[in-house]
Amino acid sequence: MRNIIKKINSLSQGFDVYAVGGFARDLLMERKHKDIDLVVNKNALKYSKQIANAFNSKLVVLDDESKSYRIILKDKVIPNIDISLFRGKTIEQDLQDRDFTINAMAFSLKSFENFRQNIILSQKDTVKDLKSKIINTISPKSFKTDPLRMLRAFRFAAELNFKLSKKTLLQIKQNVKLISGIAVERIKNEIFAVLSAKNSVNLVDEMDKCGLLSKIFPLIKEMKKSRKKYYYHPGGLFQHSFETMEAIENILNNLQKFFPINCIELQEHFNDSNAFSENVTKMGLLKFAALFHDNAKPETAKFENGKIHFLEHDKLGSEKIRKTMLSLKLGKKDVDYVTFLVEHHMRPSVLTSENMVTKRASLKFFRDIGDKTPDLFIVSMADWYSYKKLKISSSKRLKFQEKYVKNLLKYYYELKNTKPLPKIIDGNMIMEKFNLNPGPLVGELLKIATEAQHEGTVTDSAEALKLISSKLTQMGKKI
Repeated sequence: MRNIIKKINSLSQGFDVYAVGGFARDLLMERKHKDIDLVVNKNALKYSKQIANAFNSKLVVLDDESKSYRIILKDKVIPNIDISLFRGKTIEQDLQDRDFTINAMAFSLKSFENFRQNIILSQKDTVKDLKSKIINTISPKSFKTDPLRMLRAFRFAAELNFKLSKKTLLQIKQNVKLISGIAVERIKNEIFAVLSAKNSVNLVDEMDKCGLLSKIFPLIKEMKKSRKKYYYHPGGLFQHSFETMEAIENILNNLQKFFPINCIELQEHFNDSNAFSENVTKMGLLKFAALFHDNAKPETAKFENGKIHFLEHDKLGSEKIRKTMLSLKLGKKDVDYVTFLVEHHMRPSVLTSENMVTKRASLKFFRDIGDKTPDLFIVSMADWYSYKKLKISSSKRLKFQEKYVKNLLKYYYELKNTKPLPKIIDGNMIMEKFNLNPGPLVGELLKIATEAQHEGTVTDSAEALKLISSKLTQMGKKI
């Protein structure tokens, strides 16, 4: 990082360049920083191009109106340099127009080596709020200037482990309608930055109480309107959904406690977020899936013989959350991941509905769910835990489910870490032996043989073909 700053300074002749906002704050707090945030007194685009060319890096326009640009570096420690034109004629005027007191600081980039002695603070409360770990706006007009700041307040609280002041929360309530005018991509980035934090449930609760969640997600408004008589939780469907998300966070933060045998594999699994889009992590998506896993219950609720049923709420819920996620411009892999979990979230409950789980049933589950097996088990466990405080909850049943999830995950990782079984049969062998044409039947027969091999009931090609012959006879097929 020191070399990057040194190089930027060497290219800044004729410009007044300041490190500002989160970058200056994180340096002061001795926190790891993601980007370098700079402001320049003139010709921001010319200056940004100059820096980008020197680093042989791509230049992206963030906001043409405010003259904000991003240089995407290939550096693993500092991925981006963000450069903006002064907001005002001086650095002091620029700082007065920033969002929160904790970000109203800067230092001349030339003084990087001894920046602490050269920090410029525009707000007398900046240091006090940093020490108190409080998010305060600089001006009552802060959210009118940029409504996205309402979500950024929660994102800063999540990243820094700070709290929003009562004044800030009140200002968000007063301006919540303005969030509708913000680009959905920006909203998505802030929402998932909050959800991806380890301890974000309380912040999501505050976002809801401010009215932000219902304003951003019409589905939540629907969930809250649904009649409480359909649900066991006093607060209805939304309470159940929120407590499921809360349980997800608790499980993910305490994998050693819940899964002592497989906690290392699970930690690696849930930390792997390479496939997802910007600001989106597996942890954030799991919480999101938990919050919306039962979103279709209101329209599928039916009373039959004195009991309430929600037939196919999982499938309809999957379709609805897909539309919501696409409207937020989430990536295809983000959408596919969540919709899969919502569509299949009842599978673990069905699997453990009997007093035992057979080896065959386990293998079929692993084959159907694939590498999302741990994710689906965590969602289901969280779903079960949301009923823990209710009278209808059976501690005996919950212990049974917990035991089987732990055993099934142990078995899943044993299979995953074991050398694959040798291939003893394929589709061509089946078609040739039994004079069959390509089609679903061949796939089904191959699946039967493969399952039998995993169970240990067949060990070679002859035994596999004998089993298939028997199955075809049962089906009434001529051999």
